[in-house]
Amino acid sequence: MAKHPLHHFIALCCATLPLFASAADAASAPASERIARGLLLQHAGRMIFTPCRERTYVQLEDTSPDQQLSAALVKLGLAENKPLYVEFTGLAEADRLKVSWINFAHTDARCQASANPDEKWRALGAATDWTMHLSEQQVRLNEAGQPEFRHNEVVIAAGSETVAITVGKEQSEQWLLTRQLCSSQDKNSLFGWQAELRRPGKVLRGCAWQGY
Repeated sequence: MAKHPLHHFIALCCATLPLFASAADAASAPASERIARGLLLQHAGRMIFTPCRERTYVQLEDTSPDQQLSAALVKLGLAENKPLYVEFTGLAEADRLKVSWINFAHTDARCQASANPDEKWRALGAATDWTMHLSEQQVRLNEAGQPEFRHNEVVIAAGSETVAITVGKEQSEQWLLTRQLCSSQDKNSLFGWQAELRRPGKVLRGCAWQGY
């Protein structure tokens, strides 16, 4: 069986390139989690992460409870010769990326870009066809068969486990994002957040992820 092209790339990286920064640089930098975007594959029993637009690699360390992220990614399709595109919340330390949660993952192993750099959050329906785009200044909601909903009065209260969104002032709507794994209907995508949008006369439920 022919080797996957990324296996050859990783072999070169392992032999020649450091990860992100030296140990001394890492020690002097403030430790804070960020979203890392790139390709993830299994190689020789390890999970290897290659950041987008960088010729570097890093071994992945899953610090989530009971390593639930690893199990969820394998269920999504991660395997030898089957890489994924993944966005992790984590911290780079020397030669590894310690990940605590996932923002977004897809079976199409290609780096993705956002059409709108101002987007803070996005969401899509789990059972019904709808999409939501949220920035600091505006929210936009599209439902199948309904006119587009836009509102410029938005208050975002973000915590580590939940994000509360208040839309409007008079007769405001309360939308909630909760940090919990969520799968798309087609089972090709995995998200780190669940969405519940309370609208007049109905509740929209789906998956959400942070924008770029």
